[in-house]
Amino acid sequence: MCSTKRKNISYAELEKFRLPVYNRKSKEKYVYFYVLDPQSVLDGHPKLKRLRKKFNHIHNAKERDAAATRFICEVSAKLKTGWNPLYEQTSQKAFTLMLSAIELYERHLEKQHRDQILKDKTKIDYVYRLNALKQYLSKDDVSITYTYQFNQNFIEGFLDYIYYDRNNSPRTRNNYLNWLGSFCSWLTDRGYVSATGIEKIKKLPEYDKKRKPLEKEDMKLLQEYLVDKNPAFLLACQVHYYTLVRPGELSWIKLEDISLKEQTMFVSREISKNRKDAKVTLPTKVLQRMIDMGYFAYPGHYYLFGSDFRPSEEHADARIFREEWNRVRKALKWPDCYQFYSLKDTGITDTIDRVGLTIAKDQARHSDISTTNRYVRKDQLRAHPELKDYEGDL
Repeated sequence: MCSTKRKNISYAELEKFRLPVYNRKSKEKYVYFYVLDPQSVLDGHPKLKRLRKKFNHIHNAKERDAAATRFICEVSAKLKTGWNPLYEQTSQKAFTLMLSAIELYERHLEKQHRDQILKDKTKIDYVYRLNALKQYLSKDDVSITYTYQFNQNFIEGFLDYIYYDRNNSPRTRNNYLNWLGSFCSWLTDRGYVSATGIEKIKKLPEYDKKRKPLEKEDMKLLQEYLVDKNPAFLLACQVHYYTLVRPGELSWIKLEDISLKEQTMFVSREISKNRKDAKVTLPTKVLQRMIDMGYFAYPGHYYLFGSDFRPSEEHADARIFREEWNRVRKALKWPDCYQFYSLKDTGITDTIDRVGLTIAKDQARHSDISTTNRYVRKDQLRAHPELKDYEGDL
């Protein structure tokens, strides 16, 4: 389904000036000319503004006409080269080429990534969405040249392109809207736009996420399969399930982050999603498995999971967990709703079941109990039987 939207007017298509005219017949002698009012362009209603220069102060008619003629020649030449006296009175950045602003934004992302302000996954997500925006800008029916045109009308057209033309889910469309919010803030902070109207765009209702927790019998089947086929990946699955550490964080965990004495794993603020230091508990069975597989024979600075899910001096991309999981899922003929991250969902619900909501919240490093509550299964909900015979005052 194709999106429908009003066509943006390119700045290049607008009439930008009208050449000077000498008015010598009236009592006042002056030259007038028209230039495009930049502020009217920013407001979305482009129009020309008349400017004039008086010459009454020159009493000699011949000298006055000569001065007016010189002025006309000078102004005409400047207008034809793009000069606009009003342009200097408004934000020149508003007429920055959109593609130039995008290039600067890409440099901004690279610098923030190098300075560890942006995590790997965040940077990858932002670049992916930015590339989608660049693809949209390259479409023949999309007319936008300057940053001032990056407005609510354009943003809605882009979101329609993401949702309808690319056939994405409401969640994906909403994720693009979230990213556009940060991009618009960057444009505004740097004076490329005065306002975008993005705050007026509403999110779409979302259906339940595709990812589902694993059933108990499937957890058993996974263990039986991996014990024989890939014991190292089984350990990765167990660490993910028990510690509730996210795949992106797990890829950065080093052996020195694990305390055998305390039975804990340290997750530093540099790799944590919430930018806070934390410790999570490692059950005895997981630590014993690491010991039996010889993981602690490696130097402490080695990453816990390398590309083969064994300790390595080289950092492995977090995608290895998802890619190996997809191979296992295919072999076990499981549905797409079973994803590697499903182990974390399953781990939270099982932790709630066995040790309680508060401990599950701390192990998952949730800032608020309401976040953990979202993982509570229907069968885990409890009523209070003691209220059956309760009689109040009403």
